[in-house]
Amino acid sequence: MMNFENKGHGRTIVMALIAILVGGIAVHWSWNTLAVELFAQPEMTFRHAIAVELLLIAVGSLIGLPSFLSKFRDA
Repeated sequence: MMNFENKGHGRTIVMALIAILVGGIAVHWSWNTLAVELFAQPEMTFRHAIAVELLLIAVGSLIGLPSFLSKFRDA
């Protein structure tokens, strides 16, 4: 039988979800405050704010991926 040590992963997942929700609230509020009032853009719903945040995280991860992988290539 295999023993897996998975201590503390539940807390990490919960903290990541909280960070995504708080970031989504920040994106939602900032878009609806800035873009709607200043630039006459349509309002954003919360699910679109979460989608924008996840897209930004994905793009940022892809941009940072080559430098992350170069650490392992040089070793």
